[in-house]
Amino acid sequence: MNYIALDLELNNNPDGSTPIPKIIQVGISVGNLNDGIILTHHWLIDPGDNIYPFITDLTGITDSDIQENSVPLEIVANELSAIINKYQCFVNPVTWGSGDVTCLLKEFKDLNIRFPHFGRRELDVKQLYIFLMQAQNKSFKGGLSSAMGKFHLPFSGKAHRADIDAKNTLLFYFELLK
Repeated sequence: MNYIALDLELNNNPDGSTPIPKIIQVGISVGNLNDGIILTHHWLIDPGDNIYPFITDLTGITDSDIQENSVPLEIVANELSAIINKYQCFVNPVTWGSGDVTCLLKEFKDLNIRFPHFGRRELDVKQLYIFLMQAQNKSFKGGLSSAMGKFHLPFSGKAHRADIDAKNTLLFYFELLK
């Protein structure tokens, strides 16, 4: 069975005070237990505002990246649909922390973009990780890279890039399934 991991990067103030942060990057990774990662891809999205310097420092995504490489969310929906159909991905996406699926679906809905995918749930690897750490009376603090390290898994690439985070989340999920 193929799974799809989803991650978003949002344009948000450092203190998290942006009322409705806009998506600036959508990243996905597709794979399965037998073949590992099959595909990793990302799209840049124009949030309609300048990227906060904090977000540029965190993600490396600049205003010029957005100006030169962003695509409309409708293209993201169409290309994402094609990928999901081609690889016949499991209905619920794999995520690190919940909320990205809801955020993306809301943006699609707000723009009247048809996207007939994703179930009512997401496979939240962070929640699974916290459960396993609590069951062993161990600390569960830290992000994805730290969590992977506790399982002796290397985090590959630059964190806080949606495609890289999606790929590492999917690899971590596969390790937990094993």
